[in-house]
Amino acid sequence: MKFITEDDLRILFRREPFTTYDLPAGTRLTPGARQFLVDKKIPISDDPMVVKRKNEKPAEKKEEAPEKEICRDRFLLKKKTLQAQFLETGLELLNRDVLLAEQIFALERKLSDLGKEGREVEFGFEPCTGFHKENFNKPSDDCFEITGFHAQSEKGKEIVLLHRLRCSVRELAEETENAGLNPFINRLSQMICLEYGGKTCQRK
Repeated sequence: MKFITEDDLRILFRREPFTTYDLPAGTRLTPGARQFLVDKKIPISDDPMVVKRKNEKPAEKKEEAPEKEICRDRFLLKKKTLQAQFLETGLELLNRDVLLAEQIFALERKLSDLGKEGREVEFGFEPCTGFHKENFNKPSDDCFEITGFHAQSEKGKEIVLLHRLRCSVRELAEETENAGLNPFINRLSQMICLEYGGKTCQRK
């Protein structure tokens, strides 16, 4: 069997440039010759390697779920984790402040409906100096920074639990470009403010 070298092809190409290369019967290309044709983007006809690749069945592609569906599934999974955090927080607060715990359980039920078709989450809340009907669904910063000072206050345990929950909600909101979570964040901010300052607004 005769091998066609890179030099053979270069000489042939200099004599008369070609756009396809017909491999003569009974010949093979050396690796260098094959690379020359690849670099020139010249297809090879009757190349045993090409014929073999043509005869090979393409690997079956696994059907992938649409990206939006994958994102929705991920959101629902993370929402379930967040709901569990609400329930855990409610249980921790139950022995300290029953009314506050009930508010957390109520938020968890609203969170459960979020994203379900045909269900709208409605928030019935008392407006305060910082939040009202016009801005309750909009993103907002914390009313005040939670520090060790607040943690050591009389309602420190409640404040830290609510703040941690608010941080978790805000993380999910960031990952999902809000997804209707702003009211949950703002309601938690209201609750933190009330725990620390009573009826005095702490929003700056």
